[in-house]
Amino acid sequence: MKINLSKKGIYSFFTNEFANLLDKLPLPPNHQFSQKRLSDFSTGRYCALRALEQLGIQDAIIPIGEDRAPIWPEGIVGSISHCDSLTGAIVAKSSDHISLGLDIEEIGRVTPDLWDLVFTENEKKYLSGLSDEDKLVQSTAIFSIKEAFYKFQHPLTKTFLDFLDVEVVFPDFIQVNVLVDSIDTNSVIRNNRVIFFSEMGCLIAVITNIT
Repeated sequence: MKINLSKKGIYSFFTNEFANLLDKLPLPPNHQFSQKRLSDFSTGRYCALRALEQLGIQDAIIPIGEDRAPIWPEGIVGSISHCDSLTGAIVAKSSDHISLGLDIEEIGRVTPDLWDLVFTENEKKYLSGLSDEDKLVQSTAIFSIKEAFYKFQHPLTKTFLDFLDVEVVFPDFIQVNVLVDSIDTNSVIRNNRVIFFSEMGCLIAVITNIT
């Protein structure tokens, strides 16, 4: 399935079905991936290939980098994510976007016992004022946005940022603020844009730079 982000120069493909490409995929030597990991890997690469086709790139090879992130074709940025019920990939030309981050989460997976680990005091205060139903959706949204932001920023900074190092701007969730001084005040990752929506009981978060 396609989710239309093309007006923003981002091309995507999502599926809820397993795609077996293992005989065509470059796997690390002596890998010890479980069958579930191999299934997720294969389906994620399938989504990436289908998204790249929308940019006119056929039969691409997407190896695994040293940091286990995908190595995209020259001139392309992208991101892959999955949960138990949905897998997807997004891609764009690097001339249009400096980086992309994608995360997919099943709504309701971020239970209150995890809040102290993943949410700042401001975020917890905001969530506490919501109805129980809204807490399920918006806690998942904040978590997913932070996961997507990490994928967006890491290729650019090569820096580990914890959940509590960043904070989602609410109530509209249009941007992620970086709270740590280790990231320069003029860093490109501070000028980010959030896109998020739900599909098939999942929350999908996309992060890119402001263009």
